[in-house]
Amino acid sequence: MVNTRSGNYCQPTEEENIVSAAETLTDRRNRWAILLKQQHYLPVVSEVFDEELPKYLNSTMINSAERIMLLRECALILASAPLVFQAVVNGTLVKKILTDPILQRDHALIQDRAHSTPSIYLHQLADEHGMAPTPTQYMVIRDLILDYLAVGQTSQHARYIDSITPPTISPSASSLGNRKYLHTTTRSAARVSTLHRFCAGIERLYLETPVHLRSSPMRFPPGECGYSKSSHIRLAQHRAHQSSNYVMNLVEDICTYLHTTKRFEQHFRMHQFIIYLIFRPEQAAVVEIFCSGLLQVWVDRGGGFNAYPAGRSVATAKRVSRVEWEGHERWTRQMSPVEENMRTQRERAEERRRQS
Repeated sequence: MVNTRSGNYCQPTEEENIVSAAETLTDRRNRWAILLKQQHYLPVVSEVFDEELPKYLNSTMINSAERIMLLRECALILASAPLVFQAVVNGTLVKKILTDPILQRDHALIQDRAHSTPSIYLHQLADEHGMAPTPTQYMVIRDLILDYLAVGQTSQHARYIDSITPPTISPSASSLGNRKYLHTTTRSAARVSTLHRFCAGIERLYLETPVHLRSSPMRFPPGECGYSKSSHIRLAQHRAHQSSNYVMNLVEDICTYLHTTKRFEQHFRMHQFIIYLIFRPEQAAVVEIFCSGLLQVWVDRGGGFNAYPAGRSVATAKRVSRVEWEGHERWTRQMSPVEENMRTQRERAEERRRQS
């Protein structure tokens, strides 16, 4: 049993016993994983874009009206996806990569190639055994975020949380309400709002989890994903909490604090991976948008730490020459099952046309 200042997360309340007719986040990701394992790309891509594309109606990053082109690019992405990508979709990557030599070799190949290829990287929150927090533990993390956000009262934990990683906040500054992950030049209303959305997302995820599963590790670890032309450098920045994601950084520091104070036996931290190599210039924005939606890494439903629309920071893809892109595509077509998988998609499309 876990007790926090905000509540006891063992006994369901009357409100928690109300069964929602809406599909849960876990159920959705389970369903998508099954469809993709069976190579049913179209329904998954369509659902992801139904949710994501409205964010880009007035954007110059991506033309949401060119849906057919976007569907084709995503089919190519899924058809060429390495084993690590498939494991992420299934929710097994962090745990499985510890013992699966085939997956380890696949990731090593992707890691090596990513030194010269634009790619998609991923963070996932898990312990040293690859296990995600339980929904109950996730609520404890939420309570500490709310304590960290508190105004007009002394935080019980903020001073210690802000001392986990540099730069640290002095005790005097902390007592005056200075928070490392809330302040830019002053306390950021946007950051406060995002973290409140994240806390609401965690609570939503907790409430939609059946009571008997709330003390079991979440099937899909909370995550964050992004694009980079140089993912190794970008991941090193994230590891050092430099030009990073403040939601993710705060959660990781809270997890370290909970472990060092013995409230969590496990030490949850962000595990880093490179999960996809981009091989066409048209993919840069599309793949980040698609992966963010597919992996449900948004703060609003508690599935991850991303708060801003994906695909906004892909300008470095334009620095890759045409010759380099041709080399990336040639390598992908030689080293991945993209040709065979796309042939399967064409055959299924033809079958649908015959039946219509």
